[in-house]
Amino acid sequence: MKPTAAILAVGNEVLRGSVVNTNAAFLGRELSHFGFEVVSHGVCADSRQAIRFRLGEALRRTEVVVMVGGLGPTPDDVTREGIAAHFNVPLVFSAEQYGRLQKIYKRYGKRVPSLVKREAFYPENAKPLINRFGIALGFSIEHQQKIVIALPGVPSELKNMYFDVVLPILKKKYGDLFKSRKLTVRMTGLSEPEVMKKLGENFFKDRFDFGIYPSAGEVMIRILSDSAGVHQRLKKKIAARLKNGIYSWDETPLSVVIGKILAKKKKTLAVAESCTGGLLASRITSHPGASLFFRGGTVAYHPVVKKKLGVPEKVLRERGEVSAPVAAQLAKGVRVWMESDYGIGITGIAGPDGGSASKPVGLVYIGLASPDGKSQVWKHVFWGERHQVQDKAAAKALEYLWRKIR
Repeated sequence: MKPTAAILAVGNEVLRGSVVNTNAAFLGRELSHFGFEVVSHGVCADSRQAIRFRLGEALRRTEVVVMVGGLGPTPDDVTREGIAAHFNVPLVFSAEQYGRLQKIYKRYGKRVPSLVKREAFYPENAKPLINRFGIALGFSIEHQQKIVIALPGVPSELKNMYFDVVLPILKKKYGDLFKSRKLTVRMTGLSEPEVMKKLGENFFKDRFDFGIYPSAGEVMIRILSDSAGVHQRLKKKIAARLKNGIYSWDETPLSVVIGKILAKKKKTLAVAESCTGGLLASRITSHPGASLFFRGGTVAYHPVVKKKLGVPEKVLRERGEVSAPVAAQLAKGVRVWMESDYGIGITGIAGPDGGSASKPVGLVYIGLASPDGKSQVWKHVFWGERHQVQDKAAAKALEYLWRKIR
């Protein structure tokens, strides 16, 4: 039987919808992936009484409670106090944490503000969890075979702390609940309905937990099984039925997979983007190691920039900025300019304005220039709002590059 877990976010801004609770989605996914049965996601106000009540409620039903937010220095950050009140213990001062704060502020020639000193306190029955990615101190409490973990609400800090200090705590107590029985598959170029159709009804005859998560240009499947045999059968079926779209058997993003292939082959890439405005370059460089294969990119938004990359004035006049020849030349031009092996060019109409009957909003051309100097161009009409069109265009460009180099 799976151990149970609850996620409790603290913050009036989350209750009011001023801040989207992406932390709950991350923790729910990761805890489930680890092997927990996540039974609730909750939000409570910045109130000691509310925190005390909701924590007690969660502990009555679950074995692990992860609390998020309310660990900052301002008066409304009262998660420490609320948790301490639940366990009827005082707050204690961490000299080690305060020393860290002093070093951080000294680096910028400042002294620790008196208000920030609050971030060096934690409940007496807790163990501090050092936050190497920010200032707020996290902590954990083990009480009557149950665990309470408090983490800062800043998403980047929370994610890093989860892998840095939370996972070791969970593994120490529970081991690896689903060792060799967790299956993650990431695909590109397939929609959610297409994936389900290819898997077929007989795929689900075994007993297992199944989740499918579509995003722009991609689909991810996560499976948890109590049986190693079921796990192996499912992996074989997925490999056979979805082989043309699978790029990763783990959490590795497509941009990282592409980077590893290019680095291994000692090939390089450059990009010229119009409607995506640098989004593709951002995705490529969002992970360490991009300098091994990525030469650089340019946002060729204005005709002047497109012409500097070799797009002829005549083409712009007769075919327009959003056309196949422009995408092809952007890919070729940036490849030559940055002396890379591959070049990608993107031009389109992201909207909401600028479309016409012949060139509707969502029209995008993607060009790919190869080491042999030849180029290919693909035409798409993506639906959705501006950011959706941009996301889909960047994702499609990565897919075309992956299929070319894999």
